Amino acid sequence: MVSEGLDFILNHFEPPLWPRTISTRATQNRQVKVHSKEEAMKHYEKSDFIDCRISVFGQNEQEKIIPNCIFIDLDNRDALNETLILFHKTISGKPLVLDTGRGLAILQPIAMKSWLGLTHGNKDGYELSKLLLQWTERYLTNHKCDLANHPSLKNTLIRVPGTFNSKLIEIGKSLPESEVKIVYGWDGNRPQIEHIRPKFIKHVKKILEKEKQISTVSKINPKKFQWIEKLLKCKLEDGRERLLFDVSRYLINIKKMSVGEASDKIYSWLDSRYYSKSLIITKCKYALKDKKFPRKLQTIKETDPELYGIISKKLAISE
Repeated sequence: MVSEGLDFILNHFEPPLWPRTISTRATQNRQVKVHSKEEAMKHYEKSDFIDCRISVFGQNEQEKIIPNCIFIDLDNRDALNETLILFHKTISGKPLVLDTGRGLAILQPIAMKSWLGLTHGNKDGYELSKLLLQWTERYLTNHKCDLANHPSLKNTLIRVPGTFNSKLIEIGKSLPESEVKIVYGWDGNRPQIEHIRPKFIKHVKKILEKEKQISTVSKINPKKFQWIEKLLKCKLEDGRERLLFDVSRYLINIKKMSVGEASDKIYSWLDSRYYSKSLIITKCKYALKDKKFPRKLQTIKETDPELYGIISKKLAISE
């Protein structure tokens, strides 16, 4: 029965099938490289067919960077129908669905060429393949998958039908109750996903932008903006409108406050009926969107001497 289940899973993979890794309870879920079905079966037998998995991506896919399967760990069974509809509407896919006992495993083979040598920004082909596997898992489940799951070419393993889940055995379930079962079979079609590539590239660009922002912020000397921190302890009668740009960017983009936290602090600091909470929230949202940093005090001195005079006077008083 397990031998048939293994054959069934192997039919979802492209040749060469071997070598690839497997894991079992006997290996303490550590991956072990095997070179044939017979070798894999020996490990499964040694583990009494408990917690038997096989890598979705073999050595060939890992070395040539071919992310030719979408794998989804779906703990929320109620989200299955929505997920299958998304597969059908989005990529015309009809994936394999396994009941693993504590959730569902979904496997969709796709048509994919090697990403070896591919780059985008500072991401190489392997990093991009990892981002693709993680993005498609979330995109095709409307973010209802297990968000703690981070699939990659090297760590994605699927349970073999006919084997048993130790987590169910440990809570008193019988072997038949803990068996990995097929819910829906794959239709044998490897859909193209080129048409969703623009959305994936947009996702990658957001990640690159965020990484760049974090990198830039880490290089900023916070001492350059201590004048804003001191100013937030003072009450201003003039210049508040002109300083909202700097204060909002400081709280949002330097101190990494949320829009709610920043707007509360600014509203309290301004303490004026001329600045509504909704107006301040709007200013903070602009700051979050444009990701700009506050001006240096020297820049204000050169471009707005009057405002610089107000700031200098207040800082001198507070000191």
